[in-house]
Amino acid sequence: MSEVEYQGIKVKGGKLFLIFPLLGTLAGAIWAGFEGYARWVAMEEKINEYVAPDLSGFTLKLEVLEERLTSIETLTESTEDNVRVIKTDLKNDMYKLQDNIDQIVEDNRELNRSVHSKISDLETSTQYIIGDAGKNLNSLIQHASDRFDAKRTSIEESAQRRQDFLTEEMKSLEERFDVKLERALSNPLTGQ
Repeated sequence: MSEVEYQGIKVKGGKLFLIFPLLGTLAGAIWAGFEGYARWVAMEEKINEYVAPDLSGFTLKLEVLEERLTSIETLTESTEDNVRVIKTDLKNDMYKLQDNIDQIVEDNRELNRSVHSKISDLETSTQYIIGDAGKNLNSLIQHASDRFDAKRTSIEESAQRRQDFLTEEMKSLEERFDVKLERALSNPLTGQ
């Protein structure tokens, strides 16, 4: 086996194989320490040289976006208020129309009662006249029947005109309701 002597220390071949890897490991550790230190210094320089980017443009865009959102929220609230008002107006119109229809129905009932009362009065009058005037019975009956028919025809025509008027009013109200509803639903700010 070979031997190496250095300043009075003799090292044999087997121990040399242990010393060289130890010296290599020690040298690698020293080199790694110096390399790590150099990278540390370079990193500190880069950190010290770092300048934060100018984000004022983004801030302005965010402020404009917030203003737009605020205005949209305001418009939405205004639209909601308008829809509520329209809804309330439509309800009130419907209630008024219902009240008008109820009044017309009541007027028609009163008219019916009046007609029946008048018919009853006419019948009573006709019977009195028949009992009182036997000679002119046919002419009086015909005359009373004609008056009754004319009155009934007049009343029926009046009732028909009222019914036609109510039908037209209902159609007009439905059309106005449809227009208002379409206008409210077609508003782009309602979210549809």
